[in-house]
Amino acid sequence: MITILTNTTVPYEFKTKEQCMYYVKERALGIKKSLRFIEKDTGHLCVRCPVSGDYLEIYGEQSDIDWLHRNLSKHQWYRTD
Repeated sequence: MITILTNTTVPYEFKTKEQCMYYVKERALGIKKSLRFIEKDTGHLCVRCPVSGDYLEIYGEQSDIDWLHRNLSKHQWYRTD
């Protein structure tokens, strides 16, 4: 299970990493290169979504976090400047 904490009081929980990836892309309104990578450590990934103005604090199994980070990078969802 992957949990995303945002500026809202209710955490978002996803059973699969694919559902989480879909949510992150939807949060960015489908605009590639719009997410800013903040940090990644054990079981945690933080990205900023300037479109919504939120920081997405993503928690889960290390393998899921690695997969999510790798796919966000590979498919060019992170800003490079």
